[in-house]
Amino acid sequence: MKKLALTILSGALLLSACTKKLCDYTRDEAQLWAKASTIAEMNQKVSKLTPEEKEQLVRNWLVLNIPEEDKETVIQGCAAILSHPKLGFYAELFANTPVNMHEADGGAWAAGDHISLSSGLLAEKNPESIRDTLTHELFHIFNDREHGAGGISALNEGTAIWIFNMTFYEDDPLKMELGLAEPAIGTKLYYRDIGIPGYPKDIEFGVPTDLTPKGKEVYDMLQEADPSRLPIYDEAKMKEYFDFFSDLNRNQEFSTYLGLFEERLQLWLQAH
Repeated sequence: MKKLALTILSGALLLSACTKKLCDYTRDEAQLWAKASTIAEMNQKVSKLTPEEKEQLVRNWLVLNIPEEDKETVIQGCAAILSHPKLGFYAELFANTPVNMHEADGGAWAAGDHISLSSGLLAEKNPESIRDTLTHELFHIFNDREHGAGGISALNEGTAIWIFNMTFYEDDPLKMELGLAEPAIGTKLYYRDIGIPGYPKDIEFGVPTDLTPKGKEVYDMLQEADPSRLPIYDEAKMKEYFDFFSDLNRNQEFSTYLGLFEERLQLWLQAH
């Protein structure tokens, strides 16, 4: 009886949603719509909304457990995420992931079922910083829910960097040239050469082995846009790829390191 009641309720919510604009859905309606949609379907439907409707969607779907005076900046940042046609699927993350706040000078983190933004980041009142931060942190949530790269791994961090590089920094030739390789391989080098207290020096690649259909859609999109041709589905090839860069020292001036990585990447691509 309980299962039947839930089915009837779900059907009623979907019927109600069909009579509304997407941006006017309740969170319950939004969650049901997103669950039943593919990534392509979500991207297509969200892309048809006006900027004002995208902002309204965020207001209706996103739970913000942050000070009232900071909410507008976060709403504008999230609406900016939806402005890119490849990121309409973030609407599902908005409907299912509350945003909280913690006291710190800067930064943010993802924790399974929610995002936490620092008080310092919010104090900047910069929608673009919020856009980039939430594009990144919410992708960690996506990875967890859709069985992508998880935990402390090169691909969990790398994909969460590449997703906003390939969408919001398409006019940055170096970011685009380095593709997914530098964010992923560079993350592994960072933990090895610089490190973070309490974390391992040798982190996993994080090759996904059990992607959901939505996860596969997005990972294929990341790979299609990647000029570095990082073999994200093959552990052995990832190791071979990393070994080619493994003598680079990440613990040096960042622009110098990037120049060395770029040179090495060109050698790799020429040989493969």
